[in-house]
Amino acid sequence: MGMDVGAKKGPRSDINITPLVDVVLVLLIIFMVLTPLMEKEIAVRVPEEPDQTQPVEPPPADLLQILFKVDEAGLFHVNNETLTDENAIDRLKVWYRAAKSKESTQGPPVIFFDADDKAKYARAMKGLDTIRDSSPGWTIGMMTEKLASAATGTEPTPPGGTPPSPGTTPAPTNPPQ
Repeated sequence: MGMDVGAKKGPRSDINITPLVDVVLVLLIIFMVLTPLMEKEIAVRVPEEPDQTQPVEPPPADLLQILFKVDEAGLFHVNNETLTDENAIDRLKVWYRAAKSKESTQGPPVIFFDADDKAKYARAMKGLDTIRDSSPGWTIGMMTEKLASAATGTEPTPPGGTPPSPGTTPAPTNPPQ
């Protein structure tokens, strides 16, 4: 067993890692402090549960509800009207003007968006882009549940109208020209 006695001549080649550890610890502390601040947030307004003791007012007789659907085949529909990619924006502008004309009684123009579960994602996004491109004034409501009338297989009653006879197709609801 040998021992080193005395100093060797020449430079020492040991690596001093103390500054490296200091820098790494400072970076670790910086990242630990900044990470919670970098979280992304989206403001979501959650609807409140309606008070069950107060009676619900029926909708006005001239209520204009606009439903934009993307079906399984990727076709666009507004209420009962089928749209093509070429005329979708123009037709939505007509619907927007009709909804805007009733703003004083019904509030801002709202369009309900419903994409079929089997519709392609790209077509659903194209539908949302089409709504946005037709007018920036739309308030878009995303439908997450099927209408009760769709579950029973009956068509909804048009506002102020009579329910359709069984086995008949209701007339499409079109905006004024």
